[in-house]
Amino acid sequence: MAPFPASSRGRRALFAVLAVALVLRLAHWAAVRSAPFVGQLVMDSQEYDHWARAIAAGDWLGSGVFFQAPLYPYLVAVLYRVFGARLDAVYLFQIALSVAGVYALYRAGRLMAGERAGIAAAGIAAVYGPFVFYDVQLLKESPAVAVVCFLLWTMAAARGARLPPAQILRSAQDDRGEEGDEGGGLWLLAGLLMGILSLLRENALLVAPLLLPLAWGPPRRPGSSRFRAAGWRSGAFVLGIALAIAPVAIRNGLVGGSYLPTTFQGGVNFFIGNNAAADGEYHPIVPGKQIPALERQEPIRLAEAALGRKLSASEVSRYWLGRAFAWARANPGAFVRLQAHKLAMFFRWYEWPDAVDYYYLASLSPVFRLPLLEYGGALVLAAAGALVAWRHRSFAPLAPALVFLGAWVLSTVAFFLFSRYRLPALPALLVLGGLPIAALFDAWEARRRRAAAGWALVCLVALALPRLAGYGPRLDLVHYNLARLAEERGDGNGAEAEYRAALAVDPGDFLAYLNLGNLAARRGDFPAALPLYQKAAALEPRSDDAESNLGGAYLALGRPAEAGAHLDRALALNPQNLSALHNRALLALRLGDLGTARAMNRRELALAPASPAARRLALRLAGWPG
Repeated sequence: MAPFPASSRGRRALFAVLAVALVLRLAHWAAVRSAPFVGQLVMDSQEYDHWARAIAAGDWLGSGVFFQAPLYPYLVAVLYRVFGARLDAVYLFQIALSVAGVYALYRAGRLMAGERAGIAAAGIAAVYGPFVFYDVQLLKESPAVAVVCFLLWTMAAARGARLPPAQILRSAQDDRGEEGDEGGGLWLLAGLLMGILSLLRENALLVAPLLLPLAWGPPRRPGSSRFRAAGWRSGAFVLGIALAIAPVAIRNGLVGGSYLPTTFQGGVNFFIGNNAAADGEYHPIVPGKQIPALERQEPIRLAEAALGRKLSASEVSRYWLGRAFAWARANPGAFVRLQAHKLAMFFRWYEWPDAVDYYYLASLSPVFRLPLLEYGGALVLAAAGALVAWRHRSFAPLAPALVFLGAWVLSTVAFFLFSRYRLPALPALLVLGGLPIAALFDAWEARRRRAAAGWALVCLVALALPRLAGYGPRLDLVHYNLARLAEERGDGNGAEAEYRAALAVDPGDFLAYLNLGNLAARRGDFPAALPLYQKAAALEPRSDDAESNLGGAYLALGRPAEAGAHLDRALALNPQNLSALHNRALLALRLGDLGTARAMNRRELALAPASPAARRLALRLAGWPG
């Protein structure tokens, strides 16, 4: 298979595209490498960093069934072992992998729609703003996108994609496999890539069955049975997936007792996206418990409390899946409306933030002052590409991109949405987006000036229109996470200023009130902490942390009746709240109720046997001095 365009002009165009992709990403990395959320990590990025450091230090097996997709932290751990725990090493690796993905997208587009469309698709990927953004984030999205690009290339090659006669987009060379080869090796490779993708983004396992029909083409070997050929290719694809995920399933079974192929958060995430209060966005099952460690712990605690026994990881997942399906069966109309709402959200032009706001970080980088393509522009180009394909009846060669795109949309909408969750669909979307650009050059060469002008206008609209939408950063989220970073640096004053800035934007941010109260409590200023905790508890009455901290403040201020009421409320919400157990034991000791004090202390020690404070309290209750 020819790796580069046959014409010198095509080769120059491809090399220019790859150079632009590399330069833009390196320039963005240089601009933001020390910025908040790049040089200083929060939330998922911070969790991946901690996890990778533990792996690199020797904890390769870990403990328990994976809750988060494991491949990315292991990849980061390898880089840490080779280069030291340097974030720059990860970012530069992701940039290199991203540029390789741009090349793979060129090959995929070339197979499905011709050389010019392939170069155009690669060109769009090179200047697509969210790709540049996520290539310099410690998140799995960048490698996931690269894997999708290689997957599309492999599936197109496995199908022996060939453009129909009278094609509007000329292909310099067809990269199909050798005649007589049923493509089993390529389908095996496609399965391996699909399995790798599922270890980065678990919903890829839902995508895989929808890709199987792509293997059901006519046999290439003369005299072969159509069904036998389709079975051979499908089997190779499934085998590739199994080979990729089998080590994780075996590890999960040996370490955690459940032979799950990836993680056990599928049922939890499905419930988050499908319940009476769901709106398509992420909301933690317990308010305020969205940090990764608690995201894992709280669903287990609640499921075990509901069923009254210890549960395996797979049983936890089935519990939450069952609750979501029970709600859907009882409310079919609401369930269908919710899916339609999430589908509309998937195609909304706004970049929904997770922990890191796209628009904020883009404002720190001079690269984003350039006219980079945004999501809305990609949709405009893809819609124009669909029109091109429809006019020329050329949907069949585009099947790998179209089927993957539709499958990814469905597998994402089934759960909940951040903009980064839709990112792996973009390579398929950009293959379509390359068609109008290729049509522009074809029309120009054929001296069809009006057609060329029309396609040029489409491209200009795609670049300009999303910028007119006026999307800006979610400043409450930005200030809140800046405050968390300041706290981690020990900058209490800076943290307080950022939390108050978050409240100025969103006065209903109960976590900002809660954390401001914590800052005051750590200073010993409980009169200042009390009203902050009261506000947090009023805004979110389901938060056991707000109730526990409010009870602790009343305890410190010598108001035992109010302290007891709020601590009991915290323990009713979460019987495993360590702070509430500890303060309730102290309150009982202060009131002379040694039986309650010992009971609370025993529960605390059972949950946290290494807790120094709990052990000191146990000694006091046993009659030791001090």
